[in-house]
Amino acid sequence: MGLPREAGLTRIILEEAAARLADAAEADVAVAGAGPAGLTAAWLLARRGLRVTVVEHRLGTGGGMRGGSMLLPVALIEEGRGAQLLREAGVRLKPSRAPGIYVFDPTEAASKLTAAAIDAGAVLLPGLHVEDLIVRGGRVQGLVVNWAPVVEAGWHVDPLYIEARAVIDATGHDAWLLRLLEKRVPGSVHVPGMGAMDVWRAERLVAEKAGEAYPGLYVAGMAVAEAYNLPRMGPVFGAMLESAARVSEEIASRLLEAPAEARR
Repeated sequence: MGLPREAGLTRIILEEAAARLADAAEADVAVAGAGPAGLTAAWLLARRGLRVTVVEHRLGTGGGMRGGSMLLPVALIEEGRGAQLLREAGVRLKPSRAPGIYVFDPTEAASKLTAAAIDAGAVLLPGLHVEDLIVRGGRVQGLVVNWAPVVEAGWHVDPLYIEARAVIDATGHDAWLLRLLEKRVPGSVHVPGMGAMDVWRAERLVAEKAGEAYPGLYVAGMAVAEAYNLPRMGPVFGAMLESAARVSEEIASRLLEAPAEARR
């Protein structure tokens, strides 16, 4: 039996894509944004045995981390939990001239965090735009998604849905899910936007404030700064990973303690 012809290759792609998308349509956790916070949360949750679906508007993963420091191939992280997670993912950290501050390659970090999430079992779906939220009974219960190029073209094409028991806004400076919720459910949340630069205060507060912002909706990464008017920190990434770790622990403790039938 020879290799399939072109139509046969198309059938393989469509069958496999349909199975993959159908499986991803119902998750324990849906993550919007495949930047450092979203990837870390997906990795940590998936390795706990939870079903995780990650949607990313862009074609690639890594978010703002990929740009390094003003497009220079360097990013920084302080010693702490975030640095420990990068090491665990296999990212090489180089000591800088400042004690407790490390230099790393942002492309390597984005790639290895992506691989860690996939290896743990998370499903990553690039090119998907979140155009709305599923909100029932005063709780966020999923995402309404469409193809990003369709949205950017301005076409009217009806969306599809991803249901989840918990949703994470890891969309960075956009805080896109929070802003959707603010618009759709008056009085639910208020998104003031981030404050002025204050690196180390931001690193502490973003990690501390990460968590559930509205029933079923959690915030991690720079979306936390946008949600609570916290300072920005630039190309220092400790709080991005630490906030994701905090959120993943909060979600896992709730979902894994739920009755088995509720996790199906």
